[in-house]
Amino acid sequence: MKNRIQNITAIIFIAVITVICASPIHAEVIRGYDTQITIQKDGKMNIREKIDYDFEYLYKHGIYRDIPYIKKNNDGKEYELTIQLQSVKDETGNSYKYTQSWVDNKLRIKIGDADRTITGLHRYIIEYTVSGAVTYFSDHDELYWNITGTDWLVNQEHVNGTVRLPDGVDMKAVKTICFTGIAGSTSKECSVFSESNSTSVFSALVEVGKGLTMVVSFPKGLVAVLEPKLYTAFENTWYGKLILGIIFTLLGILAFIWYIGLPLYIPIKWYLSGRDPRSQSVRAWFDPPKAKGRTLTPAETGALMDETVDMKDIFGSLIQLAQKGYFQIVEDKKKEFTFVRRSGWPTDSSLMTFEKELLNGLFGGKNELKLKGTDLSSEMQKVTDNLYKQVVKDGFFKVDPQATRTKYYVLAGVALFTGNIFLAVVAFIFGKNMPAKTAEGAQQASIARSLKTFLSSQDRQLEFQAKNQIMFEKLLPYAVAFGVERIWAKRFKDITLTQPSWYAGQNNTAFNALYLSNALHSSVSTFRYSATPTRSSSGFSSGFSGGGFSGGGGGGGGGGSW
Repeated sequence: MKNRIQNITAIIFIAVITVICASPIHAEVIRGYDTQITIQKDGKMNIREKIDYDFEYLYKHGIYRDIPYIKKNNDGKEYELTIQLQSVKDETGNSYKYTQSWVDNKLRIKIGDADRTITGLHRYIIEYTVSGAVTYFSDHDELYWNITGTDWLVNQEHVNGTVRLPDGVDMKAVKTICFTGIAGSTSKECSVFSESNSTSVFSALVEVGKGLTMVVSFPKGLVAVLEPKLYTAFENTWYGKLILGIIFTLLGILAFIWYIGLPLYIPIKWYLSGRDPRSQSVRAWFDPPKAKGRTLTPAETGALMDETVDMKDIFGSLIQLAQKGYFQIVEDKKKEFTFVRRSGWPTDSSLMTFEKELLNGLFGGKNELKLKGTDLSSEMQKVTDNLYKQVVKDGFFKVDPQATRTKYYVLAGVALFTGNIFLAVVAFIFGKNMPAKTAEGAQQASIARSLKTFLSSQDRQLEFQAKNQIMFEKLLPYAVAFGVERIWAKRFKDITLTQPSWYAGQNNTAFNALYLSNALHSSVSTFRYSATPTRSSSGFSSGFSGGGFSGGGGGGGGGGSW
């Protein structure tokens, strides 16, 4: 029995809490809403609204008041009232700051100071004139007016409305009725009082979503005829229909282009101009490509072959620069390397622009650089940009291949954002392959592919290769750029090489090609880590790279009221 009573008590408690939580709670309220309407002889109305708005414990800037200026007759035709705002003041006659705008067929009066907050009870006195509000019938004239509308977001206590007619009116001929409740309600929870030449209406409480409306009928001839203007919405005018027709036609054309035209155009564009020209087949090639009387660098060769500049390409050129005596690669211990500067390069006119940028980025004014823990991302980005410019300058591409790809990747991103999955897929796949070489570029790329085949193939063993350290070192930078340095080194595994001057290793025993290739492979990995921005594949920065900060990770957040 005791448990049953406890269960019933718990159920009642939960029900009460649910009702309380489900009930609307308003921290603001209108304590008094008084509207005084004066109908003038010329048919215009002067309206004075006195609103006592209590913000209670909330801090706000002020209030806004929406006044409809469109009314509709029984036939559905719309007519436009003319509203002219006169003033917005407080109870002492001081003017408030306010702005007015026309929003959704309403005059919006926004009252308050954006740089100042207020709380508690404040009075707002709004005065404005209205033309076209009186309706003229055959046997009487009439004012049908909403004292307070149904769009207020707070409860309204003590709502009053007073209509003052011109002097000389026979009050016996004046009729008044009022309505309360939601739009369309015929409820009459209101009272009407008449005296001298005015009539008043009163309602004790108007809740959120409800309003108070009064109708006043008076004899004809008391005021001048001032009809409202017939309102024609922009979309119903001939010029509105024309403009909207043009807009919708253009939108239809753009939609067709975006969702159908572009997905079909991109493959056609790739077929016509995105493919490389035919080049002469090269079966076997033992030398790097040449152009304009010079041998292409490993970085240019790698970029030309796959149309992308990556860290293998740049490191291949680094090895070649070390071979030329500009610096030495020193293996301090396993997977830790130092670049030690040797001769100067600023005055060497034989160096390419990107090569000087590469050396300057590594050393600057220093004599040595430890790869581990060094951030070279910004320097390598400059080198990468210069390399793309170089292959265009060489005449291998008409335009920067990376810029071409980026354009289509951006298009794919926008298409994905707009739900155009087909275009996103087409732009990404074909955009990746859209960069096209010139005839010269295609021919040199064919030579580069043949060189890679020679470096990576183990099918043919030429006796002079395995005994010639010069050939091994000469082509080693290109093997690194192609990512086949280990395969290339296997051809020389059976001979002991003389340790080159440009590399200082830890191995105190016999120095051979496999040892060097493995060491260089490790140094490429270290270099790639230093030269790549420390962020995840999804673009988030690491908190361990010196760029971490409080609030820089996921989650958290916040907000507040206005």
